[in-house]
Amino acid sequence: MNKRPYVIAASLVLLLATVCLNLSPDSSARLKPAFSSFFIPLFSLKKGVEKTGGAVVDHGAPRGVLLAELRDLKQTNQTLRLQLAKNQYLILENATLRQQLNLPPKPEWKPRLTRIIGRDPANWWRSVQIDLGSLDGVKIDMPVLGDDGLIGRVSEVHPHRSRVALIGDPACRISVTIEATGESGILSANGGTVFDPTLVDLLFLPSTTEARPGDTLFTSGLGETFPRGIPVGQLLAVEPAPGSLTTTARVKLAVNSSMLNEVWVLTQ
Repeated sequence: MNKRPYVIAASLVLLLATVCLNLSPDSSARLKPAFSSFFIPLFSLKKGVEKTGGAVVDHGAPRGVLLAELRDLKQTNQTLRLQLAKNQYLILENATLRQQLNLPPKPEWKPRLTRIIGRDPANWWRSVQIDLGSLDGVKIDMPVLGDDGLIGRVSEVHPHRSRVALIGDPACRISVTIEATGESGILSANGGTVFDPTLVDLLFLPSTTEARPGDTLFTSGLGETFPRGIPVGQLLAVEPAPGSLTTTARVKLAVNSSMLNEVWVLTQ
């Protein structure tokens, strides 16, 4: 094997290294940009190869996985379509029944976003102030929601602001229904509400209740103040009292109102 080319190449590298090491500072400074411009195309080529390879990996999911995801999306879409059609039929049926019974039509609710601009310094009287008032169409007793459920009702209205009584405040007693059993009760504050605003009591459950921890609570719709079906919270514990006609349960609210900056007012 002819080793002459390798010897020549090694000699040239050594010669170049010797010359570079013996250059003056000014010469070295002038030579660095030349060497840098020589390697720029190589760096650009490397970056392009890495970008192309990443794109191939990102978009190269197996065909079977993509088809399975597409099938799941189609099934979910069809299920939602059927559920929407069913809900629309139930709305029409309910309106027909109310008309036959000469009942007034159910009001339609429109959520309106508002900011919390004030809070009470203590949790004894639990309320917040929002930046919508009577000039914005807000009225007393309108429901107020967070993203995950009900938080209270409008208790005072001024031209440009309103006060909201939160769940657990004596001015905000809410009738709720246990989804699993259909039983109804009234939410009220307890001693722990002062320290944890998400803990309240559910009063006036039947003594023979079949409610269990984990059951979901919704507004009952009684009294027409709150629409039926708004999420409120879950049961933490059920405490039957021997010999009593009613049972008290501990409830964990769905929304921690002390963490909110914006809420929704349901306007008619």
